Amino acid sequence: MKYIKNIFAVGVLALGLSSCSDFLDKQPPSSPSQSVFWKSKSDFESAIAGAYSVVYNWPGALSEIVPCFDGLTDNAIGRHNETTYGSVLTLAKGDVTPNSGGYVLQVFDVCYKGITRVHLVMENLANYNGGDISEEDRKHMLGECHALRGYYYSWLYECYREVPLVTSTLTTDNMYQPKASRVDIKNQIVSDYDQAIASLWNTAYNTGEGKGHFTADAVRALKARVLLFDAYNEDGTADKTKMQEVLNTLAEISNYTPENNLMPRTRDNFITANQGSSPEIMFSVRYQQPNLTNSFDLYFGAWACLDPTTDLVNAFECTDGKKWGESPLTVRPDESVLYSSSSTEAQKRAERDKMFQNRDERLVDAVVNTRFTSFERDGLAGADNVEVTETGNASFTGFGVKKILQPSKSLADYSTVSDADVVIMRYAHVLLMIAEAENEVNGPTEKALRAINAVRTRSHQPAIDGTGLTQAELRERIRNEWRVETCFEGLCYFQLKRWKQLQQVVDGVVDPAYPSYIKVVKPAFEFFPLPQGEIDKAHGVLVQDPNYQ
Repeated sequence: MKYIKNIFAVGVLALGLSSCSDFLDKQPPSSPSQSVFWKSKSDFESAIAGAYSVVYNWPGALSEIVPCFDGLTDNAIGRHNETTYGSVLTLAKGDVTPNSGGYVLQVFDVCYKGITRVHLVMENLANYNGGDISEEDRKHMLGECHALRGYYYSWLYECYREVPLVTSTLTTDNMYQPKASRVDIKNQIVSDYDQAIASLWNTAYNTGEGKGHFTADAVRALKARVLLFDAYNEDGTADKTKMQEVLNTLAEISNYTPENNLMPRTRDNFITANQGSSPEIMFSVRYQQPNLTNSFDLYFGAWACLDPTTDLVNAFECTDGKKWGESPLTVRPDESVLYSSSSTEAQKRAERDKMFQNRDERLVDAVVNTRFTSFERDGLAGADNVEVTETGNASFTGFGVKKILQPSKSLADYSTVSDADVVIMRYAHVLLMIAEAENEVNGPTEKALRAINAVRTRSHQPAIDGTGLTQAELRERIRNEWRVETCFEGLCYFQLKRWKQLQQVVDGVVDPAYPSYIKVVKPAFEFFPLPQGEIDKAHGVLVQDPNYQ
């Protein structure tokens, strides 16, 4: 049964303080509500929960709709254009401006609200003298605050070119802040993460004192992710010194091994019944009914807000470890039927079914074929042909998302809610980071091969043989492994950005089943613009990214 500590349950109600309402439009922390709040340990626990809880803010840019980031890549197409889904349908077509809604506005807003709450906790904790908080408690609380601030700034660092760097509660005298350099933002993230690592519980995420909270190993993994994002030069080549720093950080992870910390299947990590005991999950946004729920099954199932592309489906290997299309196990569909307007849904489904034959098991666990799927692999008997997408929301591409849906025998509707956690970091991600960084520093070594093969063989794919393998060849395999292992986890967008391949890979992409939709990526789109509303409020102090002026 999934576990969620009470601190999270009260977090949604905690910190209803006027100073948390907005980044650049806040009252200073001297309001009456502040003066009566910080009176006990439970107040601080509630406040920390409140600093976590901003990730639930509708529509969940850092939680419920994180998978929609794949709509900005060659992995998927946004089915609907509402801000509910990050506005990815419009953004991916090249309509990215300072006035854009969706992720452009939402990520900025959520992160600074979270940072504001963190500062309130840190500053009031420094002045608190009550005997109910021990020095060990204080250390852990500060560790969580540093982890949270680093986490929110890491989202800002990867989404926007430059943002204000705020490290204390703002007042009416300094509430408008200019942008800081990327170097300064990165250094702050690393500093916060290092302080968190020194203060947090050294346990696995789902065991011990740190259960359900940031742990030292989780923060090490998140720190490595930020370092890896910054470890490629503008021409896409790796900076070996920075890559070595990634490896050094990952080497400090102490509670996880390939033998003990991979679930039997990748999909097992996304089924709510498994998540509270998964040894693989290192950090997640946690939900629990009845107070904390999401609409995963409605959004990604019945309403098909994210449609996997044919190109993603083609990226999954055949069971012999060879590329689909090159392997003798390839079973090709009849495209004259598949892409004909006169073909019935049943006929198209039969053709797409061929594409699932003799494939990496992660394909059938991640992708729906023409509105129907089977949940029998998840242990739900009699769920062999379940309708998961409404007829009126049939996928643009014919494929749908399965990976994050909960096993069911019926189509989700408005009353359907889920308490599946949004997985942010898994040990499989750590292994792929090891493989990527090691290959860039030292080539296709045994260490790099062990790491990627642990992920592959978990899904019964053949291990990669390093005999005669070049660094470039292993790099291609690692990048494809990232793609198929982590699809619909919201990572692909940031992977393409760090490899300096976003424009190269995504610009001009067209799915054969939806030829009228063409993705557009301009050089300026490497980062989001700052929301225009924040520029307007700052009266010239905060200046827009030059690419959007």
